[in-house]
Amino acid sequence: MKYLIRRPWVIMITGLLLAGTATSALAGSRDPILNISSTDEAAYWDLVRSSREDVKQLGSAPLDHIKQGLSQLADKWQAITEVEMDNGLVVPIDNGYLLGYLQADQPDLNKIAEILDTLLAAHAEYPNRVFSATDLDPLHEILSHPEFLWPERAPNPLSEWFQKMVNRFLHWLDEREIAIPAPPMLPLIASILLVLVLFWVFRTLFHDFVNEAHINREDGQENEPLTSEDAFEKAQFLSRGGDYRSAVRYLYLSSLLLLDERNILRYDRSKTNREYLRSISNSPELAQPLSEVIEVFDDVWYGYHSLEEDSFKHYSKRVEELKGKKQ
Repeated sequence: MKYLIRRPWVIMITGLLLAGTATSALAGSRDPILNISSTDEAAYWDLVRSSREDVKQLGSAPLDHIKQGLSQLADKWQAITEVEMDNGLVVPIDNGYLLGYLQADQPDLNKIAEILDTLLAAHAEYPNRVFSATDLDPLHEILSHPEFLWPERAPNPLSEWFQKMVNRFLHWLDEREIAIPAPPMLPLIASILLVLVLFWVFRTLFHDFVNEAHINREDGQENEPLTSEDAFEKAQFLSRGGDYRSAVRYLYLSSLLLLDERNILRYDRSKTNREYLRSISNSPELAQPLSEVIEVFDDVWYGYHSLEEDSFKHYSKRVEELKGKKQ
């Protein structure tokens, strides 16, 4: 599985140090590898109308014919990533929501027709109609779906305490009108601190890489094939020994392997958790429990938060519920 940096504060420090360089390197550049397909505004709306007509004609067709027709439509929509407006403005678009329905194993022609009709209705009313905040309600409802949600990290108590102490100290200085003069050696001191911080960050990252390789050797990930049932049984064995952290990891692996064995997603150690959730975004009944499984795993494995027996049993129950879900 792809190595992820475990410590949020490492990400924050490294980002602050490298943000200026990355911004200047990316400014005004465009990745030549990206395959951007652009179309004009008139062609875009012609595609919406023709897609709506095709969906209407597929209504009475056999299931195989419907899937073939929707697959052809999906290819057309997937090829479009930009629309050039009449005023010359190029607008990037994401057709992922529509593609999710076009590529679904169980086609929902009514939902696809509803999406296309909504687009056509909005196009017909613009710019005659003035939109208000209430028109954003459907967007808020869509964004509340599990596939668009990502668990927020719990605040770091140590960081919050340190920030409060700094704020109190600055407030105390401000009340007494005390000014702290900058020392003449400030640039040199800042440079030394920067070198020390960089050394500490890279030393921490190297240490984490070594630990990850050690864990992989212990678990036999590189040599032993692992099934969903094997991972689940190993999780129960580890939990009986009190090693709930490792047990949570194997329950997480059991969930991904189960979905892979059912051909719902493809288990790949190079994928991130966000990519796994995106791959089943068209199945909310699976995305919701898997999102909870991933959230607890991230919190325990990467956040190093402890887990008690009752919490582990609850987590194990959620994994078993996921095993009983059907796509």
